[in-house]
Amino acid sequence: MLGTIYLEMPAKPNVMNNLQDDNSIINPETPAKYKSDADVVSLEDESGRVEISGHCLNRELLVTGMIVGILGKEVATGAFEAIDVCLPGMADQDPLPEQDTQHPKYVALLSGLNIGADDQLDVKNQLLSEFLSGELGSSADEMSSASISRVILAGNSVTKATKKADNTKGAKKYGYDASTFSASPMLQLDEILQDICSSIDVDIMPGPTDPSPLHLPQQPMHTAMFKHAHQLSTFHSVTNPYWCKVDNVTFLGTSGQNIDDIYRYVDTADRIKLAEICMYWRHMAPSAPDTLWSYPFNDRDPFIIEKTPHVYFIGNQPQFEDSLLNGPNGQKVRVILVPSFAETGIMVLVNLSTLECSAVHFSENGIQPVNEDRMETDNE
Repeated sequence: MLGTIYLEMPAKPNVMNNLQDDNSIINPETPAKYKSDADVVSLEDESGRVEISGHCLNRELLVTGMIVGILGKEVATGAFEAIDVCLPGMADQDPLPEQDTQHPKYVALLSGLNIGADDQLDVKNQLLSEFLSGELGSSADEMSSASISRVILAGNSVTKATKKADNTKGAKKYGYDASTFSASPMLQLDEILQDICSSIDVDIMPGPTDPSPLHLPQQPMHTAMFKHAHQLSTFHSVTNPYWCKVDNVTFLGTSGQNIDDIYRYVDTADRIKLAEICMYWRHMAPSAPDTLWSYPFNDRDPFIIEKTPHVYFIGNQPQFEDSLLNGPNGQKVRVILVPSFAETGIMVLVNLSTLECSAVHFSENGIQPVNEDRMETDNE
């Protein structure tokens, strides 16, 4: 049988239940995990939906929206007993271009700058700006920053909008009032981007806290919000998810909402594994639009991975991790979890020649490479 997985989960938010509850005033909190022992797994296609059972389901990572083939048989109860589950597998990949290994170029990945409404700029952000602009450190540091050909900011560049203190007297205003919100975070972000864009290309993706519609795919933040940076040709406001090519090396990344939502469907806490399996599902956000907000598309699914990228990165994750996936037909994918820069001070560098990945740590004490005690996992 071929079809789409659907999980009936009592712990999963249900908009219809919320509308039926007349006593509900605020949206209920999203649980850390949707998964429970009461979940029911179904497979549906154009003809209808059938319940799926079987011990093999316990070892699979199942998420609503993924397309699978299931081998099994119908049992007396009317359910379908699965013997094996077949995933689409990794899509074809363009060959990795030959690069200059003696003078490699790098792409810097960042997420979660979380620039707030404070007037004083964070020290880490200032160090980052000066490093990428080549204004910081020794001649060796200047050479290393000069080898970075592009910077990708993967969402949450500013904090959520906050209201100014209302000290005015008179009648109270209700509803949205643009004058009561602080523009300080965007002004600070614009200042940082202007400095960085003076010497390097920057692609900025929206995230859940940025001024962009929350529905995926998130549209680029309007350039009018970047008064100074958008005047430079090196500034690029892009979508989330984001595809791009840098020296013919293909990058695909998101600001993290897709993995955060997939994480709630499964028992495992191994987020790098969840990012890797997206390549085998050929889908980066199967749970949209069920539990992940997205625009309606009648004739196509924009989240299908039709070509396997060389680098797949996920922003705003708890910690830095990376792995190398080797596909059956010679595909090679570097999967990267990019942590919040505001919380960790980590910037990730990807070598375009080898796809090797390293991290640089920014703190009040200076800049230093991250010592990796973990073992890199190469998956077949």
